[in-house]
Amino acid sequence: MSSLSRLLVALAAWIVCAAAAHAQAPKVRFSLDWVVQGQHAPFLLAKGKGYFDQEGVDVTVDVGNGSAGTVQRLASGAYDMGFADLSTLIEFLGNNPHLPRVQAVYMVHERNPNALFALKRSGISKPADLKGKKISGPVFSSTRKTWPLFARATGLKVDDAAWQNVAPDMVEQAVVRGDVQVGSGFPTQLQIYNRLGVKTEDIVTLKYADFGVDLYGNAVLASARFLGENPQAVAAVLRAINRAMKDTIADPAAAVKFVMQRNPLLNEADELEKLKLVMEFMDTPNTRADGLGSIKKLRLDNQVDDINLAFGLKSKPSPDIIFSSAFLPRPAERRYR
Repeated sequence: MSSLSRLLVALAAWIVCAAAAHAQAPKVRFSLDWVVQGQHAPFLLAKGKGYFDQEGVDVTVDVGNGSAGTVQRLASGAYDMGFADLSTLIEFLGNNPHLPRVQAVYMVHERNPNALFALKRSGISKPADLKGKKISGPVFSSTRKTWPLFARATGLKVDDAAWQNVAPDMVEQAVVRGDVQVGSGFPTQLQIYNRLGVKTEDIVTLKYADFGVDLYGNAVLASARFLGENPQAVAAVLRAINRAMKDTIADPAAAVKFVMQRNPLLNEADELEKLKLVMEFMDTPNTRADGLGSIKKLRLDNQVDDINLAFGLKSKPSPDIIFSSAFLPRPAERRYR
């Protein structure tokens, strides 16, 4: 056999082996918490750079319709892993103790991004100024649901302000029109106020985390079924996401390009701004000291108590079933400073 023939045979064998390996790669259905936006850069970067493939998992990343929807997708078995708010997961577990379990396995937002927004012309500059004011927000928003915790932390009573139920896409318009004095949501919503003609410097932002509401935010979740059947795949997905998190923190502008690859109709500058607005909740003093992805048990215990108080859960779930550190990358891999 000639050298060329041997080379062709070897190449064909390699292709067959590679195809077989790819066919055997565990398939992972991953649900985001919302439509693709700048803050989803780590997941899309992990997909676009081939980090999932390099870890031997075939991951499909789909858009979501809210944290509650993502948790339900996992509980139903429609998805294997996802990205959602930890307080929403606690609420689900507390109110549905007999449904299939979902567990957090990697903390992405080490601080919670819930916030309130007011126009400076309203005269509001601090929490005490919220007395007697109206706040816009849909009934299912985490900012609204955790309002009792913000009120307690700032010396307010729960009924010191009145919440007005509005559709998610009308929260900011209600403020700008003057129907209410305060809007609720995440820092990324500053862009909406800007599009409505309000300059950032004319907006007062009251972040819950800045006033003693010590909650974890969004995390990577997995269904109990998938954790039991494919623990190695879960660990592989987290290694890829952890690597992408470090890339995103190091170079947000490069990371957001993978968001644009997923949806070229977005405005790249806007999505980069969104990513930067949530970076302070991903890249924190705690993550720099302890590494990405992990939690402190006492903080989680306190969050369970707080959510039980604020949401009036049917039963208080054990913190042990809410978060598992068993699938995290090694501590050295999670450090980035």
